Amino acid sequence: MEIKNQEVVLSGTKGSVRIKRMEGGFPHIHSDNEIDAYYGIGYMHGHDRQVQMWLMKLIGQGALSEHLVANDESITIDKYMRWIDLGGDARGEMNRLSSEAKKILHAYCKGVNDAVSASKRPFEFKMMGYKPDPWTPEDIIIMSRIIAFIGLTQSQGEIEKFIIQMIKNGVETQKIKELFPSIKEKIPKALVRIIQQIHLNPELTGIPPEMPWKTLLPNFQASNNWAVSPKKTKSGKAMLCGDPHLETNRLPSIWYESVLTSPNACLMGVGMPGVPFTVIGRTKKIAWSATYSFMDVIDYFIEDVKSKKYLRGNRRFPFRIRTETIRPKRKKPIVLKFYENDIGVIEGEPISDGYYLNFAWSSRKGTIAPSMEQLIKLPKSKNTKEAMRCFSKMSFGAFSWVIADVNGSIGFQMSGNFPKKAKNTSGLLPYCAWNPSQHWKGFVNPEKYPNAFNPRSGFIATANQDLNYLGKIKPLSITMGDYRAQRIAQRLQHKKNLTVQDMKDMHADTYSLQAKAFMKIIRSLLPKTRNGKILNNWNLKYDTHSKGAMLFERVYEELLKIVFGGNGLGSDMVNYCLAQTPIFNDFYANFDQILLKKKSKWFGKLTQKEIYRQAVENAMSGKAIPYGKYRKYYMTNIFFGGKLPRFLGFDYGPIQLHGSRATIPQGQLFMAGGRQTSFAPSYRMICDLAEDAIHTNIAGGPSDRRFSKYYTMGIKDWMVGRYKILQP
Repeated sequence: MEIKNQEVVLSGTKGSVRIKRMEGGFPHIHSDNEIDAYYGIGYMHGHDRQVQMWLMKLIGQGALSEHLVANDESITIDKYMRWIDLGGDARGEMNRLSSEAKKILHAYCKGVNDAVSASKRPFEFKMMGYKPDPWTPEDIIIMSRIIAFIGLTQSQGEIEKFIIQMIKNGVETQKIKELFPSIKEKIPKALVRIIQQIHLNPELTGIPPEMPWKTLLPNFQASNNWAVSPKKTKSGKAMLCGDPHLETNRLPSIWYESVLTSPNACLMGVGMPGVPFTVIGRTKKIAWSATYSFMDVIDYFIEDVKSKKYLRGNRRFPFRIRTETIRPKRKKPIVLKFYENDIGVIEGEPISDGYYLNFAWSSRKGTIAPSMEQLIKLPKSKNTKEAMRCFSKMSFGAFSWVIADVNGSIGFQMSGNFPKKAKNTSGLLPYCAWNPSQHWKGFVNPEKYPNAFNPRSGFIATANQDLNYLGKIKPLSITMGDYRAQRIAQRLQHKKNLTVQDMKDMHADTYSLQAKAFMKIIRSLLPKTRNGKILNNWNLKYDTHSKGAMLFERVYEELLKIVFGGNGLGSDMVNYCLAQTPIFNDFYANFDQILLKKKSKWFGKLTQKEIYRQAVENAMSGKAIPYGKYRKYYMTNIFFGGKLPRFLGFDYGPIQLHGSRATIPQGQLFMAGGRQTSFAPSYRMICDLAEDAIHTNIAGGPSDRRFSKYYTMGIKDWMVGRYKILQP
C-alpha cells in the first residue's frame, strides 16, 4: 500500500496510528500513545526510505560485496567497516538498555518491517538479487555509531594520520607545529625516528572517497546553530536556528522530516531513517539543534610488535585476534584477522616485527545505550537546563547542542566521551603504547565540558569553531575556522527585534570574513586590468553571479600551491589534496593562519608580499566567469550515483551553489577521490518559541523512489530559500 495524500490508519503496538502527508510530502503521525509514535515513524521510514536504510545497514555491517556488488571499492569498504566493527558491541548495548528503551526500539523496528512487508521490493534490490532482512534494534545501534563516526570522529583520525604522514615524509617539525599550533609539546627526534618506521596500511586510511554509496553516509562536519534570548527578539520569546551542512548532491536527502503527536506530546523536526530519534527539532517546551564539536575522542598509539606480541613496559603480551570472513558475490571468501588489545585495534595485520598504529576511539563501545536513554528523555524536558543535562550524557558522539525554551532561556552543551590524556599532550601526536603513563586514564566528567546558559550577549552560536574557552577542560585540539561564527555574531549582537525573516536572511548570507582578511593584502597588488578591477570592486559576497568571488578563489588556490606546495608538502601532494581531498576545505583555518602571517617558516626564502604578488599574477590570466558557472552539480540517485542517463530522471539539476567555506551557508563544492561532493545546508530550521510551529526548508523529498511524486518534492523551494511551516 502506497501512502499518498489520503489519511491512513494503522494498528500500532498498542493502539491506532493515523498518518497523513503534509505540505512537502513528509508525514504527520498521530498515535493514541507515545510508544506507537515510534511505530509510526518506523513505518514511514520503511515505506519511504527502504533503499537508503538497507544500503546504510550493509555499509555498517561491512557486507556490501556480499549482497550487492563485489568490486574493489565495495570490498575495500567492507574491510574498513569490519576493522572499525561498529556492530561489535551491539548485543552488549542492548543488554544495557532499560525496558522502556527496548520497547521503543522494538516498536520502531516493527513499524519498519510492517511497511516493508506491505510494499514491493525495490527494483534496485531485485536487480542485485538482494532481499532485505528484518530491521532489528541491533541495526539501530549500528546506525547510531555510523552517525557518530563517519565524517565526524573519523575526520579527527584522518587529520592525526595526516600529521603522522607529514612526519614520516620528512616535513620539518617546526613547520608542523606552526601549522598545528595546538601541538604545544615537543616533537622529540626519537619519536620522529619511530614514526618514520611505522608500517602504514593503505587500506585502512579511511573510507575510500570513490566508493559507491558514500553519499549515503552523514557528515555533520560543517554546520551552524544559534539561539537568541527574548531580549533581542520582536516576539519577546527565544528563537533557535539550525542548518546542518551535509552533502546535498544526493537524492533523497539524508534527513526525514516529521510531526509526531500523541495525547500528551508533540515532536517536530528531522531524524535519519533507520533511527527513531529526532536530531533537530522542537517540542511544545524546547527546541534544539546540533553541530559537530570536533571533540578529540580519537588517538593513535604506536605499538612495538615482535612475534605478533605487543610491548608493555618490559613485557610482551599476545593480541586478542578477531577473525572476520567476507564472502563477496561469486568470489572466494576473504578471511581477515584483526589484532586488538586494551587500547584499540591495530591498523593491519602485524605480519613482520616493527611499529604499528593502534586506533583508539573512546566511544567505540558502551556509549550507545546511555545515549539512547537520554534521547528518549529529551522530548520530555521542560526547559533548557533539563535538556542540557540530557545532552551532556550523550557520550556516543561529539556534538555541540544549542537549546531554547518557552520560558526564555537559551543554552549550549557539548557532548562526547573525552578521555583523560597524558598531561601536557595535545592528542594530535601519536602516543607510545609501551609506556603506560601515556595511556588514557578513564574519561572526563561531562560537567567539565564546554557549556553556556543565558549568556550576557543574549545569543549563543556554534559553527564548528573553537569553544574550549567555555569549558573547565579543553577537549578540542583542532577545529574549523571561526569565520562563520564571527559572521553570525556580527548579525546578532547589534540588533534587537529579530524576526523569523531576519533568521532566513542569515541563512542566505554569503558575505565572507575570510575574503575580507585576505583582500586587505591582495587589493594593493591587483593589476589595472579588467580582472584586477573586478576583484578590486568585489563586495566579498559569494553569489552565483559574482565574478569577483571566482577570481578570489583563483588567488586563494595559488597561495596554497605556492606556500605549501613549494615549501614542505610538495606540489604533487598539494595538487592532489586540492583536487581529490577535502583537507583544505575542512581545516582551512590552519592553512589561513600561515598565509596571513607576515613571516613563516613555510614561506622559505620568499616574503609574504612576493608570495601574494606571484599568486595574483598567476590567477589574473584567463577570463573571469560568474562564480556559479563553474560550481554546478547534480543531485544524484543514492543507488545509481549519476551513472544513468540524465533523461531518465533519477538525477536533479544542474544546481548552482552559492557560498564558500567561510560564509554562513558554507556552499563548498569540491572533488574527493574523483567524485564531486559538497557542504551545503541540507536542512534549515527556524523556531520562534512564540509560535507553536517551525519554519523549515529541506534539500529533497521524503521518498527514495524515482517514480514517486515525493522523490524531488521540495527541492525548488530549497534552492530559492522558500520555507514551509510545520504545526501540530
